[in-house]
Amino acid sequence: MLTDLTSHFQYMAISLFVGYKALLNNETPVSCIVVDSKSDKIISIGYNYTNHSLNGTQHAEFIALQRFTKQKPSINYNDLILYVTVEPCIMCASYLRQLGIKKVIFGCGNDRFGGNGTILPIHSDITLPNATYSSIGGICRTEGIQLLRNFYIQQNESAPNPKIKKNTDIESKEYPENQFCSISKDEFIEFYGNERVHIYDGKIFEITPLQNKGYDIKELISLDMMQKVPFLEDELGQITDEQIIEFHNLFFNINDDGTVNYKKPIGKYNSKKRHFANDEE
Repeated sequence: MLTDLTSHFQYMAISLFVGYKALLNNETPVSCIVVDSKSDKIISIGYNYTNHSLNGTQHAEFIALQRFTKQKPSINYNDLILYVTVEPCIMCASYLRQLGIKKVIFGCGNDRFGGNGTILPIHSDITLPNATYSSIGGICRTEGIQLLRNFYIQQNESAPNPKIKKNTDIESKEYPENQFCSISKDEFIEFYGNERVHIYDGKIFEITPLQNKGYDIKELISLDMMQKVPFLEDELGQITDEQIIEFHNLFFNINDDGTVNYKKPIGKYNSKKRHFANDEE
């Protein structure tokens, strides 16, 4: 029986849109959602808030899970699955382990600070205190990378002497090889299915919701769906059709064979449209 990953892709697409909304608010577009594994409902969202708060600990994972610290009765973190666009950093991976999170599913690896296998295996190191947790990467990997690229080509308007970015061509820039540092081949097969094992070995293919069938991000989210996500509009501003369309146009689609369709024309985030949720109040 083939493994259908559609629900995981939908959750990650929602997480990516949260990151896009954070980008509109001048934050690094790393974002997450928290899903209750018993009800399959989204119960929290998180996004980087370091620029606004001037607090280096306000990463997406902290924002999403701090909501529950005063909840009565206390929440069982082992029921929760975190979908995050980028592999948790070492700090966040440690935080998730201390809480006792059930599982982390992430998009792209974090080759500088990754705490779920790329740099350090905080999630699985049996010499560390607290229980280990499962971590799987590769869902919407290219979209996670592309969203970050849209942030890093922007001029930092808060810098004392803003530098003009010279290389802003992200519409034709290819992606690094796909690597699965956080899991063994057996773990990969258990989650993704044996029909995708060639992706684990091949490095040049992307995971798709259904094997041998490509996808486009626009198939995974809609305006109505995003308006139902808890906390999103209250904290990051109204969601519009224009935003949904711009979000869709930021990404390449994936072909049926798992390769990226670099021939598809895509757009770039227009920082002139940047706004702050507080400005609407």
